[in-house]
Amino acid sequence: MSLPFSFRFLYVFHISISMCIFTLIMHCSVKMARLKQAKEEAEKDVALYHYNTETEYQNKISETSGNSGNTVKQLEEETEMKIKALTESTSRVSKEIVDMLMKHITSVRT
Repeated sequence: MSLPFSFRFLYVFHISISMCIFTLIMHCSVKMARLKQAKEEAEKDVALYHYNTETEYQNKISETSGNSGNTVKQLEEETEMKIKALTESTSRVSKEIVDMLMKHITSVRT
């Protein structure tokens, strides 16, 4: 039994529409897979960037911390040397200053 022309046309049209829908679904699924892959790649890039910047930051902190310890030690040594120099200088001139003050105090102005 053969189908009338209008039914054959509808059947072929239905098959054509089904093929178009299938093609669109496949195209969309390929596109979605590519978008998902791009998203995963971007997340990996972001994670790598964060890791690198955090590592660089931690390295700079450790370098700075080490330098500040050395700087503190160096400043303490310089301070001790300056205090020692001032103490020696004071002890050398203290007798002269005491004599000068005694002379001023004991002298009578007329």
